[in-house]
Amino acid sequence: MISLSRPASLGDLVAMHGGTLDAGLDPATVVANVAASDADVRCDLAPVLGDRGAARLSVRALVLLVSEPVAPRVAAGNRWVHPRAEEVLAHLLSHPPDLACALAHDDRADAPDVPEDARIEPNVVLFPGVRIGRRVTIGAGSVVGRPGFRFVGDLRMPHRAGVVIADDVEIGALCTIDAGILAPTTIGRQTKLDAQVHVGHGVVIGARCRLAAQVGLAGSVVIEDDVWIGGQAGIADHCRIGRGARIAAKAGVIGDVPPGETFAGYPAVARSRWLRGHARLYRR
Repeated sequence: MISLSRPASLGDLVAMHGGTLDAGLDPATVVANVAASDADVRCDLAPVLGDRGAARLSVRALVLLVSEPVAPRVAAGNRWVHPRAEEVLAHLLSHPPDLACALAHDDRADAPDVPEDARIEPNVVLFPGVRIGRRVTIGAGSVVGRPGFRFVGDLRMPHRAGVVIADDVEIGALCTIDAGILAPTTIGRQTKLDAQVHVGHGVVIGARCRLAAQVGLAGSVVIEDDVWIGGQAGIADHCRIGRGARIAAKAGVIGDVPPGETFAGYPAVARSRWLRGHARLYRR
């Protein structure tokens, strides 16, 4: 859940940004925080911006900020319907930027939330909202918690939810791990990232995963426990990689991967199917 830097009444927000309220909503309701639509929490406001949000709605929000195209899929009663709901969300989350903490020589004086038994190598940059577990290693030159790559037109979407790194995680040199928008980007226990891995905003990586060099995870990807991903593989946004799956090097994953499966190629398919296809290709 994200606290807004400038809480306001629902009536004032509608006067400022437009849109329409369901008849049952009280314009005097104060909106002071925002949570993701699939978060099982109580909050003042939650955005429902697309079909995925409407399908996974589990939040207990006083107000739902609903994009006009998906409004028919959301039960009436507490909706604030807006044709540019994502743009409204970006304005609500905007706040004066905080300064990042650059650790040039593992100096914890500027980073009080870093545990004593964590190893932070030279020139690591930690942005506000980064939480680090015990015995974590972060390789030289890595950047953790910078705002992710999400825009509404030319307006950059604020990323306020930070990054959570669990115990015994190792992050290689020159990795980039973006902050989440409404829910944190998370890396589970004992997961290991090689050098130059990119983790997009809102990604969830489970426990004991292995990501080789130059793997790229787009926003909102979910990697379940015990997944291994080969070097230079790319995972498209919102894909889910099932527990124990294997992704071959240089694979391009554009859909969900079932648990325990091995995928290869681009677009990535089951490795056995990919090998049969190559065998037919080279027989020609």
